[in-house]
Amino acid sequence: MASAKIACEDHYIDAFDKGIRLHVREKRPRGKRRFTPAETLLLVHGRGPAAPVVFDLPVPGYSWMDRLASRGYDVFAVSVRGFGYSTYPREMIDDPVGKPPAIRGHTAARDIAAAVRFIRNLREVDKVNILGRSWGSTTVPTFASAHNPQVRKIVLYAPYYAGVNHARAAQFEDPERPGHFNEKLGAWFWTTEADLHRRWWGHIPGRRHHRWRERHVVRAVWETRLYYSPEGAGRRPSAVKSPNGSYADLFDRARGIPAYDAAKLRCPALLIFGDYDGSANEAEAWDLFGKMTNSRGKRFVVIGDGTHYMEWEKRREELYREVENFLES
Repeated sequence: MASAKIACEDHYIDAFDKGIRLHVREKRPRGKRRFTPAETLLLVHGRGPAAPVVFDLPVPGYSWMDRLASRGYDVFAVSVRGFGYSTYPREMIDDPVGKPPAIRGHTAARDIAAAVRFIRNLREVDKVNILGRSWGSTTVPTFASAHNPQVRKIVLYAPYYAGVNHARAAQFEDPERPGHFNEKLGAWFWTTEADLHRRWWGHIPGRRHHRWRERHVVRAVWETRLYYSPEGAGRRPSAVKSPNGSYADLFDRARGIPAYDAAKLRCPALLIFGDYDGSANEAEAWDLFGKMTNSRGKRFVVIGDGTHYMEWEKRREELYREVENFLES
């Protein structure tokens, strides 16, 4: 929602593939229309909720987009196809059983490219900053490594890259075809509120759940996710569709196959995550940092007492400040 000082606009733009439209939310200081590349930022979600849920949660103090717009940014958040109000391609509508995983990372990178094209044309800027979280920390550099002239800086929040992990790969491997993703897992699956809690709670040690996050925010995350994925609201229990493409990407990463060549990134990069992130792997992140041999001005930051979901937790202010310090330096 817009406020007295922040303008909000929802754009529906063409992807590079026929019939695909992408939802891009924009927030900016009200009345301001001219922005420099340094003030222009695109946010990209991970494999779970769509962009507005992650970056524009309608809870006071929890909209990252409001925070950035209040600092003078023209900030955009794109939902790639198959998420939120963007087009659900046929593979996300048809019966998922026995079908290839829907929405692989290279497809998401094409949608990021379409969003960057839109923003550059709209604001007449040659470069943009881009932040990708979780799965977005692989789709964003996949785009950026192939389009360096269009990117000013990137932030990889809860970053992945690649590293051999036989046990992790085995979770997604076809037992009848070693080395291949198990397509019996289907094109997509239903995610419930219990699934969200199970994954999030699993990152928080001991009895610290409500010292690290607020109860009403946990509920707001799920309700907002349903709002942007209403198809499953009537199910019992309520659920949202989640494409399996990111798991196929994970399968490749766990076999040591990265989505892109880190040495091809030339822009400055910030790698940032919480020390209790149960998904991003610190060793993998350090390996990525070391392989970004041509990134000018790279940084590595770990925030204490934070999980894979810091933007919804009490340490989010530190996350915000570290990202702002990097973008504004």
